[in-house]
Amino acid sequence: MDNIQKFFSDIEKIKKHNRDSNGHLDLTKTAEQISVLFENSNRGLCDLPHTFTEYWTRAYVNPEIDSGAEDISRETIEKLCAMQAFLLNDSETDALTNDDWREIADAVNYEAEDLPMELLSQMMSTLVEKNAL
Repeated sequence: MDNIQKFFSDIEKIKKHNRDSNGHLDLTKTAEQISVLFENSNRGLCDLPHTFTEYWTRAYVNPEIDSGAEDISRETIEKLCAMQAFLLNDSETDALTNDDWREIADAVNYEAEDLPMELLSQMMSTLVEKNAL
């Protein structure tokens, strides 16, 4: 199991543990716990992981909550997994749209001075490749 598969599996465990006896899932609480998992998985990157989870929640989770969804969709989870892949310099980023890449680029640019140079260089290469800069 690679890092992204493990991350996805950990998210599924969070979802499973947050279901009540009727199978209902508190999406807000679950999204918060998933965000903490993401941020803890990416320590040492300043506020970048938090910025990513704020964007993910705003762009993907909140619309699901507002629509009355009963679960966080697989597509929404795949977005966060793709962001995790980006931070790990993994190629599994296909779930991200052009808008996602622009948001990621803005976040990386904002945090650039505090990120390790090697990691920043890898991120910038990927962002150039994705035409996000």
